[in-house]
Amino acid sequence: MLTSASATSELLASQIRFDAPEEIHDALAALGRTEDVRFSPSGSRLAFACYELGQIAVAEVTISRSSAGVDIAVTSLAHCESVPLQEPHGLDFVDEQTVVVGTRAGEIVVLRVPHAGTEGRAMRIGSLVSALGAPGSVALRPLTTEGYELLAVHNWANAITRYQLAEDGTLSRGDVVARRWLDLPDGLAVSSDDRWLAVSNHNTHDVLVFDRAALHAEADPVGVLRGVGYPHGLRFGLDDRLLLVADAGAPYVDVFERAGASWATASYPMTSIRVVDDETFADGHRNPREGGPKGLDVDRRTNVLAITAEMVPLAFFDLDVAFERNEARHDRVGYELERLRELERNRTAASDAIARLSAVLDTKAWRLTSPLRSAYGLGLRLRRRGR
Repeated sequence: MLTSASATSELLASQIRFDAPEEIHDALAALGRTEDVRFSPSGSRLAFACYELGQIAVAEVTISRSSAGVDIAVTSLAHCESVPLQEPHGLDFVDEQTVVVGTRAGEIVVLRVPHAGTEGRAMRIGSLVSALGAPGSVALRPLTTEGYELLAVHNWANAITRYQLAEDGTLSRGDVVARRWLDLPDGLAVSSDDRWLAVSNHNTHDVLVFDRAALHAEADPVGVLRGVGYPHGLRFGLDDRLLLVADAGAPYVDVFERAGASWATASYPMTSIRVVDDETFADGHRNPREGGPKGLDVDRRTNVLAITAEMVPLAFFDLDVAFERNEARHDRVGYELERLRELERNRTAASDAIARLSAVLDTKAWRLTSPLRSAYGLGLRLRRRGR
């Protein structure tokens, strides 16, 4: 077996080498743009949302921690195809063989994936076309009665909906449970005690935390977490005391710490974990929103972080080591100044667009063609009435 870490040339401070055959490293490198990664309930499988391939991939992994350190092996990787998998963006395991996928193409899909070590098509056992469109990140929680609660963010509708997933894979129609202050939500996470819901906000560069007991369509968040350039995937860790957030526009995962017993707070990261080296980040940093990690998950049994990105399809990090280093990277004033500059650029762009439109409306050609536009509009209205 070959020993490797990822696409990086040298290990980062808390990165863990993993063992895998050469063909698995090649298969990982071919995943392309990945948006999410998730451990199965047992921690023995990892699922990837392969956005450009229109597939999910499922890897078999073993992770063990001892006094000598952490040992990780990836023993197989299967590509799972299914007709509904168009632009898969987020996923979660129901059990070891069942995965729920949110697709930017507008559908939530429940799939039965192949057994360990086998290739093949994933079998669709349930699906639902979202009325709001573009479901992205998804999160499953077991209900106290039967089935599961499924939460999904809708990237373009700026909303979070709640569905019920039955044991047979049937999905109920969803109801909106949050939409206040959402602006292109990308990632979603529920705390292990079911009390908190965190969502990453791409356009406003923050993470909002909602009290699950008080969720409704117009509920305000109780927490606002700042300091991440382009927050994407996120997960709670260490008994929900920490929240790890992938910054898609930087080579870091930022770590927030709960204030006492509650996430009702406004705060900046307590530390940052470097997960992409300089050279690899530069190769993927084609615009301010790309180059950094997209998906992440935490194996709670061993406190190991897994991340995925287009340039780094899979890498593992020892959170025990990462937290000891306390690599704070934030210039808070610089971050806030950049947000103000962004607002100013947006205002300037809007003013320029209005000025260009006003110039068109003031032209002689526009005034002369006004009767034609009015007649055309009248004709459309009459035809509709005649239907």
